[in-house]
Amino acid sequence: MNPKRKVLMILTHDRLDCLRLCLDMLERADAFSRFDRVVLLLNGVPARLRRFVEGYMAARPGVGWDTVEGDGTRPGGICAVQNECIRRYPGSVYVKVDEDVFVPRGWAERMLETYEQFSSRNDLALITPLIPNNAFGLHRLLNTFYPEKLGEFGRRFGAPPSDEPKGPTWQSPYIAEWASRQFLDIDAANEEQRRRLAAGGHPRWHEFCRYFSIGCICYDYAHVQRMGGALPPRDEPDWCAWFEANRQACVVDQSLVVLHYAFFVQQEWLDRSSLLEDIRRVNLPGRSPWTAPVLRWVRLAKQIPGIAKRRLGR
Repeated sequence: MNPKRKVLMILTHDRLDCLRLCLDMLERADAFSRFDRVVLLLNGVPARLRRFVEGYMAARPGVGWDTVEGDGTRPGGICAVQNECIRRYPGSVYVKVDEDVFVPRGWAERMLETYEQFSSRNDLALITPLIPNNAFGLHRLLNTFYPEKLGEFGRRFGAPPSDEPKGPTWQSPYIAEWASRQFLDIDAANEEQRRRLAAGGHPRWHEFCRYFSIGCICYDYAHVQRMGGALPPRDEPDWCAWFEANRQACVVDQSLVVLHYAFFVQQEWLDRSSLLEDIRRVNLPGRSPWTAPVLRWVRLAKQIPGIAKRRLGR
């Protein structure tokens, strides 16, 4: 039996700053070499981002690059670009990351190892790592592995961490920043996570079947076929509803922690913080662009017209 082709999808829209960091972290982790194809899902990208992508690919001719164009809509365009990628590369195993997901060393190997562990099952849906800025991930991290952080969380945010997909973790940029900073050095965080996993006698893999945020996932062609041959039109809500209704198994690799920058409801506030620059500074020392000191202020300046409009409209 021939091994399945491995396809990495990187979904991007308009955040060049995030995409640059996402790609740099993937490259540092030697992730590109683990896949037969690396497909940039360009969902309505601006010209500046397109030029960056073209230059980035040209500078790395040894990677099996491809691109898929989308119309920029959400969620329709997000589904369309993934479905086109699946159409081009049928019979594959697919790993998808959003442009604001930042991975540690060993990420690709562990995602694919998890897939191999469960690939023979006919009810396998999605595979995910633990993600701090994610209701499911943060709830599991704090309650199972870092209970000593629950007290600080409760004092800061007035309640225990919620596992509701659209609850406080999804809504609050304050929780998002706090959670990400607990695991900011992503390689060190993964070493500590695996130490605690072994010390507590916890299994590496945990199965579940409930809605979660799908910014970093693995799935295969057989799963897509069970859904009718294509991803559903509303992306995450429809996808999660389908596997819940059909009692399909999702798997979290509890040995793997991955950072996610922001949900759209958190983005404006987080862009006022230095979190994005700090993720790069800690994980890619010496590789910050010369413009790094002003990038935060550029993001702030872009928000001024919207802030002024809202205040004048009161």
